[in-house]
Amino acid sequence: MRSAPSVTYPVGRCAFYAWLLIASGCLCLGVLAWSLRVVPWWSAVFGLLLWLMWGAVAAVNWRDSPVGRLQWAAVATPVDDLLKRDGAWFWHSTAYQDGVALLRVERVQDLQRWMLLRLHNPDGARTWVWVARASDPQRWDDLRRAVVARG
Repeated sequence: MRSAPSVTYPVGRCAFYAWLLIASGCLCLGVLAWSLRVVPWWSAVFGLLLWLMWGAVAAVNWRDSPVGRLQWAAVATPVDDLLKRDGAWFWHSTAYQDGVALLRVERVQDLQRWMLLRLHNPDGARTWVWVARASDPQRWDDLRRAVVARG
């Protein structure tokens, strides 16, 4: 097969990403509690304040995770036509209802049921998204084929 089949896949807030944030927050809090035995109290208070700020940033980051649809069109012309291959990636969201063509979709982490992807816009912006198999199990394999084929 020369190209992966066309697929449109929903992207939203990923529960796995939320659990990663919660687990890392709990680990940090555990280390902070342990450190109370060996550091002065003011250092522990400073660490607790840093942990609270990290928690607020993590919660806002998860809440503001990109939501939309990632589309692989097997017969479209790519934006970076240097390789002369068929197919193109598009990102559809509330900001890009008609869709914006992407230079590429980069697979950063592949955990079989979840993937961390980096979307590259033509204007240089990069967006990180977690995609989960649970969002659309019937199309998950098609999405993985498209990501791997164009990687």
